[in-house]
Amino acid sequence: MRNIRIKYIIVFLLLHSFCYAQQDSLASGKKDILDVYYKVFHKNDSTKVNKDKKVAFSLLPVPTDANSNSGLVISFLTTFYLGDDYETTKMSQVSFAPYFSFSNQYVFPLQAYIYTKENKWNFISDYRYLIYPQLTYGLGTNNTEKEMSNLDYQQWRFYQFATRKVVGDFRLGLGLLLDNYQNISEESFIDQETDYSKYMKGDFSDETSLGFAFQGLYDSRKNNVNPEQGMYIEADYRLNTSGVEDRKWRSIYFDARKYHSFSKNKHRVLASRAFYWSTFGGKPHYLDLPSIGWDREGRTGRGFTKNRYRSNALLYFETEYRTDITKNGFLGAVFFTNISSVSKLDTYQFTKWNPAVGTGLRIKWNKFNSSNLALDFGVSKNDWSLRLGLAENF
Repeated sequence: MRNIRIKYIIVFLLLHSFCYAQQDSLASGKKDILDVYYKVFHKNDSTKVNKDKKVAFSLLPVPTDANSNSGLVISFLTTFYLGDDYETTKMSQVSFAPYFSFSNQYVFPLQAYIYTKENKWNFISDYRYLIYPQLTYGLGTNNTEKEMSNLDYQQWRFYQFATRKVVGDFRLGLGLLLDNYQNISEESFIDQETDYSKYMKGDFSDETSLGFAFQGLYDSRKNNVNPEQGMYIEADYRLNTSGVEDRKWRSIYFDARKYHSFSKNKHRVLASRAFYWSTFGGKPHYLDLPSIGWDREGRTGRGFTKNRYRSNALLYFETEYRTDITKNGFLGAVFFTNISSVSKLDTYQFTKWNPAVGTGLRIKWNKFNSSNLALDFGVSKNDWSLRLGLAENF
């Protein structure tokens, strides 16, 4: 484990030193990692810039160490336009970021956010397969500082939303949501019964959660990889046909994001997010309960271990300031803070709040779609997280 961490630190320092070493030689225009590569290894060549380029690719294979779960993530991001006019058709993106940890976690997520020509249709996709042993800490306010158990399972997910433009940036549509959990087992670290066993009444059988959702969506962002302006509001009302003890249940998923730019020439952005997720009207499976880090994009809770807090309702707020370090936009930084709470189980009372703060480094990975190598470090009481990817957190 120590060797993996040392390797990661070496890679990070090399990237950090390499980027600063090239800072003085870069021109005043926008620069990305490919420009630096050509500057160092092809001094007599120049990168060809195609302003009409409609497709941009980003690939990132790196070791990562998050919450002591060392591993390797290979992040692939592509953006494209399905219309002929950038002004009438928004950017689309598809990402694939398989993750392999040394704690036997294997995650294969394929996610897409696609706009058709003139934004007539929008498709949001979330497909994934997970082999995912995870530490549990209790439900609701019955949350421990030490791990309660190790919950192991395999999961198939198929989420597909389709919305149609109604007027302007507002759209309405439907969604199909399927989660299948298999081979569930638990290794307890405590003498008494775990919260999982209590909630599920000792049931470790496979479970399939099938739901249908009504979605309202407002999206005025021009770039969904690294937004600088606009607003994003998503509201989903989900009807689930199955649950624990064959009880149907419902859920609300609300995600609002606002972006404000302080400069026309530089990257100075204040981004804010409010997120609410709750289940009601039945008893969902333990793994279907709202949990920190388990929003659809897996971006909530910087500064916390994923699934550190879980209950029937989750409330989350986050604010982040994004700025360039170099004039050419090659290096940047972010500063963020967030606060979250899960309700007391079987209620909607939020009594305990969990704050976190952090900062991050940005390296321009592809200037055509404004994607960055994003490295974020967050801390909270008795917890921390280190995240790496190719898109902004929200």
